[in-house]
Amino acid sequence: MVGRHPEVPPDGERDDRLLISEERQRDLLSQLVEIEHDVHQATLDAVGDDPAGRAAVEAHLAEFTELTRQARRFVRNAVTVEERIAHLDFDVDEGPEH
Repeated sequence: MVGRHPEVPPDGERDDRLLISEERQRDLLSQLVEIEHDVHQATLDAVGDDPAGRAAVEAHLAEFTELTRQARRFVRNAVTVEERIAHLDFDVDEGPEH
């Protein structure tokens, strides 16, 4: 008999917002990197060669980089559908094979 993996919540307690496909996860990570690059490039281009303005912009961009780093971490930590399926195949009644 195959039992439920201990980490899989009962059906009524699942938070499906955390389920994404691996393809969607890759797309989101790629989009975040592209957005960060585009914002950096456009911001630095807009400030030009003004040293004082450039220093202020770089400080703000460092904060933006930290936000996108956190967003990428959250996306990487989202449970993919594939991971969830792998948990469902786990047999809790059987010990490890020798």
